[in-house]
Amino acid sequence: MTIHRTLHATLLAASIAFGCAALPATASAAPAVTSLVAPTGADGLAFYATSAMDEWTTYSRTGSTTARAAFDDIRDAVAAAAATRLGLDVAAMQAAWSNADSAHQTALMAAFSELGTPYRRYTSTPGVGFDCSGLTSWAWAQAGVSIFHQSRTQINDARAVTRETAQPGDLVYYPGHIAMYLGIDDAIIHAPHTGRTVEVSFISKRRVNSVRFGDPTG
Repeated sequence: MTIHRTLHATLLAASIAFGCAALPATASAAPAVTSLVAPTGADGLAFYATSAMDEWTTYSRTGSTTARAAFDDIRDAVAAAAATRLGLDVAAMQAAWSNADSAHQTALMAAFSELGTPYRRYTSTPGVGFDCSGLTSWAWAQAGVSIFHQSRTQINDARAVTRETAQPGDLVYYPGHIAMYLGIDDAIIHAPHTGRTVEVSFISKRRVNSVRFGDPTG
């Protein structure tokens, strides 16, 4: 993808054109994707998360403060769009993401880059398919953290945290399923089941009091 610096208005127009939630007027200028030709079934917001990952790669390799600032800008825009999509508080979502450590931010952006990818059992292939633990293992691998491709093992190996202390990107588990926390309320990103795609959603109401939270970084 080709990325260039542009005004907030361009990013806003692109987000509307591709079905993303509108970005807040206070968002700073950020890189925008100029060739938004999404594969069938893809979520337009995934393109912004992918551009954030591109900026993070540049920052990691070169230490460029410009690339890091661009990553932060896109992260905030993605947080705003995700919060709006879920009907949650934009400022609270942005604050939760910006306060997370770098590994959590990177894993979260990696997961968001796969929004719209189909659920596929026993699969962990970007752009092709993920099952629930395939998404979490792949996303965390992009942050340099290796976790086993099996939900129970993932949560058992993670450091237990509470809902109140969990960071965005931490694991959210109940028997048979695992997701990644978005940092506020009961919001998650996950690969739910056959016939669905990677999506943002909420912890099931019948599971909300019995889930376990875990930090893969230990």
